[in-house]
Amino acid sequence: MNRPVIYTDFDGVLNAFPDSKIQRRGGVGHTGWLKPDDPRASLYSCNRAFPLTGNLVVEVPPGRYRLRWSRELADGFYKLAVAGMIELAWLTTWQPYCVNTLDPALGWNPDIVHTVRWYDPVTNQGRFSGKLDTIFSRLRFETYQEDPSPIIWLDDEECYPARAKYIETWKPAAPLLMIRPDERIGISRRQWLIIQDFVHHPDEYPSVTLDEEPTIRAHATHHGL
Repeated sequence: MNRPVIYTDFDGVLNAFPDSKIQRRGGVGHTGWLKPDDPRASLYSCNRAFPLTGNLVVEVPPGRYRLRWSRELADGFYKLAVAGMIELAWLTTWQPYCVNTLDPALGWNPDIVHTVRWYDPVTNQGRFSGKLDTIFSRLRFETYQEDPSPIIWLDDEECYPARAKYIETWKPAAPLLMIRPDERIGISRRQWLIIQDFVHHPDEYPSVTLDEEPTIRAHATHHGL
């Protein structure tokens, strides 16, 4: 199989949204002050979550946003891309601001990390269906390739069981891995291990695999941009 392609969201995936008290006390990975019987202790522990060592306020036309991410995790993805082991692409509502805002913040070279143009930032056309359309477009493309690329889709809102079953009916030419993180911590250490294993051994996976962090919770509004 050809090298895998990773489509990654930003908010809730790399950019985490810890509970407000966790934010005030120092963020994910710095939760020694939590009592052992606190239900959040396990969620925010370094055994599950990457420490949010990146902390930055950015200004973009919609407003000011605080970004909290793991430099270790971001560097891990970028190193795979630089080594040519994956094709890495942004698939995020931050689309208009990836090159000038997200890439510099994370230390990613936009010549290496591609930004998918999946919705119109002026009219918002495609904002509700553009991500899935992008995945299906790539699935169709890979169907005609002699050496199809496996796909990894990282999204805390768009990756869920009903969608995985629907995509499975398309019979992808190469395996697809869907990862749904808990937006409070972003991609967990466990999920990062799954991603790395898939990158190295995609042929050992079924046509569609969905991994949801066990602690995910429903929320009424979109977090982030």
